Amino acid sequence: MKKLMITCVLLSSVAVSFAQSTATSPAAPPAPQAMPSAARPMMNPEQMAKRRATMDTKQYGLNPEQATKAEAVELEFFQALEKYRASGVQPNQGQMGNLTARRDGKMKELMTPEQYAKFEAGRNREHMAPNTPANAPQAAPKN
Repeated sequence: MKKLMITCVLLSSVAVSFAQSTATSPAAPPAPQAMPSAARPMMNPEQMAKRRATMDTKQYGLNPEQATKAEAVELEFFQALEKYRASGVQPNQGQMGNLTARRDGKMKELMTPEQYAKFEAGRNREHMAPNTPANAPQAAPKN
């Protein structure tokens, strides 16, 4: 009986110590949050085109001539987007589809078939839901 009482006292003192240590320990710093879009510096179309063309060059193995042409194609695309934004209107899905199709058609002209196949595969992956494997079956829409 005495051992049981000592064990209970020890366990309760450990529990109290644990509760005190967690209650007085500093809270973990909050996770960094994305900067609001208004606080982020906005890139101009030339910067966006250069950035995208650099990524395309690395990702699809474009040669210097292709890279120069890709930057011009991307610049045209981002300038068209900028026109919409300057008017205070975001392009709707159909307008974005037209802009993207025009850009993709020009990229197809400057790329080899192998490069363009990678380009298409990469663009299709960008539009998939996050953390969705490329070969996962998609759920049927609920009616």
